[in-house]
Amino acid sequence: MIPEALFRHARRLLPTALFAFLAMSVHADEIVLTNGDRLTGTVISKTPEGLKFKTPYAGVLRIDWRMVETLTTDEPVDVMLRSNEGRLDTRLQRSEEARTVRLAEAPEVPPLKLDRISYLNPTPSQSGEGFEYKWRANVAGNSVSGNSETTQLAVETEMNAVGKTSRYSLRIKAEERTDHGVESASNYLASADRDWFVTKKNFIYARTTVERDPYRDLSTRASAGSGYGLQLIDNDQTGLSVKGGLELVRENRVETDDQNYPAIGWGVNYRHWLIGRSAEFFHQQDGYMNARDSRDVTLKMRTGFRLPIVERLSAQVQGVLDWEGLPAEGRKSADMSLQFGVGYEW
Repeated sequence: MIPEALFRHARRLLPTALFAFLAMSVHADEIVLTNGDRLTGTVISKTPEGLKFKTPYAGVLRIDWRMVETLTTDEPVDVMLRSNEGRLDTRLQRSEEARTVRLAEAPEVPPLKLDRISYLNPTPSQSGEGFEYKWRANVAGNSVSGNSETTQLAVETEMNAVGKTSRYSLRIKAEERTDHGVESASNYLASADRDWFVTKKNFIYARTTVERDPYRDLSTRASAGSGYGLQLIDNDQTGLSVKGGLELVRENRVETDDQNYPAIGWGVNYRHWLIGRSAEFFHQQDGYMNARDSRDVTLKMRTGFRLPIVERLSAQVQGVLDWEGLPAEGRKSADMSLQFGVGYEW
């Protein structure tokens, strides 16, 4: 039997708990789907890929916009219409007309067709007001002692900025290796890329790189070029772009003769999240071929996986290939390595 004092205490708390529950229910966005289902939570954003909706019971859902019948938001959202028709911060209210919504801050406007909404809460790049920046830093290395004594450290940082009609990236990487206390490798690479979109999938690019690797008889190699590219896929799940153009290359060698030459350049950038976003596969390739000698090919390629650990932190494994079709005397064409490291994004 429940003690009377405990019963009286619970009876006093019940109205408070009920009020809190009702308050949480009121302060929530609601989506009505075309099949009649209702979802409560918080509208995050709407893009051409669909609606992002955060729920307390299933996390962030990605909903096909065509499946939304109408919706209600408790707080104002940034509504951006198609074809530069307008933009407004307003709460959304349910409409009885099929696939429409009412604008609370513009009651004189008739119910707005959902197909006219291009974005909800657009990012700076989606609205054309600026760039979104993403940084990534990776550190990989190992140390072996005993019968052999080797150490390796590879550091890489990358910045990507995305705007509505252009994007650019900067990348710097450096590697040091020692064998029994004697340096066996020391190199660095810095690159910068800029893309200008002329259509949604077509862009013109410019890029430049500077690298140094004296153990491959390379004091410095600098290249600059431009060309044409295609963004074949670009969404949250997958990205794929290819590009090709003309380069000018200058090589300063340690032992052999320096040279300058025009080249045909190319690039491939691919990423894909595996099922459940458990891991991200990536492949990046940049290269150019001497226009005067097709045997003289320079290729840099890295392929691997990023595995999320906690927010912003991930483990990374990648295979790296540096290839020279005509290496300096006494050197091999290919340098290959397998790197395990940790990455951080912000």
